[in-house]
Amino acid sequence: MPKHDDHVVAVGGVVRRGDAILMVRPCYGPSRGCYLFPGGLLEPGETLDQAVVREVSEETGIQAVVRGVLGLRTRCDGPRTDTYVMFLLDWVAGEPQADGQEIDDARFFSLAQLRDPATPVTALSRYVAQRVLEGRCVLQLFASDFDYTAAGRDPLTWRLFC
Repeated sequence: MPKHDDHVVAVGGVVRRGDAILMVRPCYGPSRGCYLFPGGLLEPGETLDQAVVREVSEETGIQAVVRGVLGLRTRCDGPRTDTYVMFLLDWVAGEPQADGQEIDDARFFSLAQLRDPATPVTALSRYVAQRVLEGRCVLQLFASDFDYTAAGRDPLTWRLFC
């Protein structure tokens, strides 16, 4: 039987403010020195959309609201699997400030900057951000019209996006 910690679920926040997307530069790991979406692992007791709002705030100080699920990346590295769920968020307040622990820079990037191959952005983040800014994405929205009560579900802890 596989070990539970061989399966990781993480979130990424694609925060849009006007014609720009928020990115962070991590201080460590395989993407060190390149910009990517703020995000991270879920904490016990939170849903994916709650986790992405928390991660964006912790890493950048930005307040944002979830619009919907933007995409999903799944990968298998031998016995380890990992799933990364990207959410599109609307900027609400704040200016990007790196947390100084995990992140050493946080800023918004325009489409022109993202199209410039000299801009150090991970391939996945560049691809997804460009699609968002070019209007080439389809969102899976929170199903606010689903009858959570009739289904015996609490919409704060049981979330449907479709």
